[in-house]
Amino acid sequence: MTILITGAGGQLGRALVNQLPAARAVTSAELDITSREALDAFDWAGITAIVNAAAWTAVDKAEDLDSTPSAWDVNATGVANLAWHARRLEIPLVHVSTDYVFGDGEGFLTAEHRIDPQGVYGITKAAGELAARLAPTYYVVRTSWVFGDGPNFVRTMLRLGADRDELTVVDDQYGRPTYTVDLAAALVALLDSGAPSGTYHATGAGDVVSWADFATAILEGSSCKVRPISSEEYARGKTIAPRPSNSALDLSALEAAGITMRDWREALADYRRTL
Repeated sequence: MTILITGAGGQLGRALVNQLPAARAVTSAELDITSREALDAFDWAGITAIVNAAAWTAVDKAEDLDSTPSAWDVNATGVANLAWHARRLEIPLVHVSTDYVFGDGEGFLTAEHRIDPQGVYGITKAAGELAARLAPTYYVVRTSWVFGDGPNFVRTMLRLGADRDELTVVDDQYGRPTYTVDLAAALVALLDSGAPSGTYHATGAGDVVSWADFATAILEGSSCKVRPISSEEYARGKTIAPRPSNSALDLSALEAAGITMRDWREALADYRRTL
């Protein structure tokens, strides 16, 4: 099976390349999924599945009127283009989505929970989920709070914490962090599982925490302390996209396919050793 990995230059894309060394991996610069012409000209010979890790992830920038079309092109139109080729070739499509498609809800949010995106980024990702369903076999996989090989919250906290005595981090948004190594393994396992088409959640397992709690775990052993603040206080004077207050995703659909996720604290410890 020859798998095509799109968005291979991002955090998740790099993890997928390490997981699938025999795959055909293309960065966004090498294959523009927003261009039907580029996809039509691409050599699809031998491709038996697509894993789409390409995404516009600049959440706040997506709110700018000048950037909204680009976010839509990558997160929605690009997915539709890939799904069209998956349908033409009768091959499966794995597409990665996000907790930002949700607007409310308490407890663990199931894959069937009503979506209600509050910002442009979430809206474009929700549209991408719908587009992915054009593929004959599709796996829409929502994740949250991703860290891996590239810019991310963990690296930011470690960098800022090295120079400061205190960091302020919001404590009224909750979720579970996800290591790209574990997410990539779950995507590959789902593709290999023969599970039915549908929407799945894949995040780190373990306890649900706030961003402030996550930062505290990251800075464990450091002299830098974390001061919890509200989202309202954090957003004061800034132009930022709305964030879901609850990003705790239920993993039961993934587990029903025989796939389990590692505790995020264990994954964080492993990641720290790579830095």
